Amino acid sequence: MIIVCRRLGMSVFCLFLALCMAGCGISADGPLDPDKIVPARAMLIENLEDSGYAITTYTSVECSDLIIDRVVARKGNRFIDIAYGLTAEDAESIFDCYCTLYPDDYYILACNGNYVYCVSDKTTFSKAGFTSTLNIGEQYIHD
Repeated sequence: MIIVCRRLGMSVFCLFLALCMAGCGISADGPLDPDKIVPARAMLIENLEDSGYAITTYTSVECSDLIIDRVVARKGNRFIDIAYGLTAEDAESIFDCYCTLYPDDYYILACNGNYVYCVSDKTTFSKAGFTSTLNIGEQYIHD
């Protein structure tokens, strides 16, 4: 490593190290924590109600028999559909359902720790209170 540092320079080495850590679910601030990325349920609802979104809560999703805590917010053609408090196994199952429900009509579709969400656009993503698109799990982003 010392040879690499001298040849590449410290800043390039640090960039390389940061990229390696990001690929392993570790940020420069430590391990990624979905609880710090995904807004808490009450905060998400408050943020989106304040922005004029209609909020509906559910305990199910069409393609699963699991009982879940699901929040759907809509404003015109903008939406977020998010499931909270899932186990790792349930999150995978719900993510598969969301992939079926939302084949291409979204900005981000993610299974991030114990959360699964689909968000129509960057504005809704921001207004909801997400702090990042970083993820522990699987996600698809359409820009």
